Amino acid sequence: MNNFIEHLAHRALPALACCAMACASPMAYAGASATASASAYASDSASINAELAREFAHHPLIMVGEYHRSREIHRFLQQLLRDPAFICKADAVVIEFGNARLQQRADDFVAGKPMREDELASLWRETAVPLTWNSPVYRQFIETVREINQARLCPHPIRLLLGDPPLDWSKVKTAADLAAFNDRDRHFAAVVEREVLARGQRALLVTGKFHAWKTLPRDREAEGPTVAQLLERRHPGKLFVVMTVPSAEAARALGMDAAPAYRPVRNSGLAQADFQLTDFATTVTPSSANGKTRLQLQPVKHWPRMGEVVDGLLYLGADESIYPSPEIYLEPAYQQELRRHARIINELLGQDFAPAIDELVAQALKIRDGKNP
Repeated sequence: MNNFIEHLAHRALPALACCAMACASPMAYAGASATASASAYASDSASINAELAREFAHHPLIMVGEYHRSREIHRFLQQLLRDPAFICKADAVVIEFGNARLQQRADDFVAGKPMREDELASLWRETAVPLTWNSPVYRQFIETVREINQARLCPHPIRLLLGDPPLDWSKVKTAADLAAFNDRDRHFAAVVEREVLARGQRALLVTGKFHAWKTLPRDREAEGPTVAQLLERRHPGKLFVVMTVPSAEAARALGMDAAPAYRPVRNSGLAQADFQLTDFATTVTPSSANGKTRLQLQPVKHWPRMGEVVDGLLYLGADESIYPSPEIYLEPAYQQELRRHARIINELLGQDFAPAIDELVAQALKIRDGKNP
């Protein structure tokens, strides 16, 4: 699937990137919220975790489709990872934000072995997707798997499986070289089949939202098949997909007023709802006629019904993105390599993210100059 740049398109770059300290610990997500509010969130999350854990009895694969860099989604994922009632029912976690060529490195890290900073960062920096995984939420996710293993939260260690193709950028010189690694969905699905299903195990899968769609809208069918479609076709009934509702208006329309909230879709009235309600770019406007409330969705996209795409819905509140400090892009060798990647991806797909690199570097220089007047 040619979706390298989709990761960049989910969010506009911020005027000033947030610093990495925003994700220093799970509680950092709560900001200035009162302790009582944080306690209530944890309690509600535990209830949702338990409901999702019960799905493992029927589906060995539970997949969460995320909006990239989302603070709220990763706050929830942190709760999920640290809750033994859920995570100890799984054998592995399979992630989009890791290069499969470096699987042994990931194994060593989550087993507690020491690792240099550049070696750890290579897990996400050397994937087919530039920039996106530099958000601190992804590093924290990987570090949390290591922490729960070190703490022996579960009777067995949790494996961290890297789902992106085994790309070796040092050997990629042309667009033709990169094309061999272009179908990221098929590779991710193959990792799940080989490392989880073939072993009779269970896993939490974490990918971008698009990869988790079981049915694609008509105008996007050419971009498939997705990870979810591949797994559903080959292993019917094995996969349970959960996605988030991004807006308060859509959540209210779906009967999910307070965050965090969860509702199953299968065998419920939500199955007939418009899946476009999960689209962050859609405006939801209620209108009344003849005593009935109807929802106007703009722009009209003619997306499929909810039950065709997803099995469960989460509402986690206002959606904010977490970015790293742009100063990481001032590292000469890393910036040079990113620009080389940009050139090759542009040659292959006709999509150019070099302007985004330029903007990040410009932001970083302003920050640096402010520190050194």
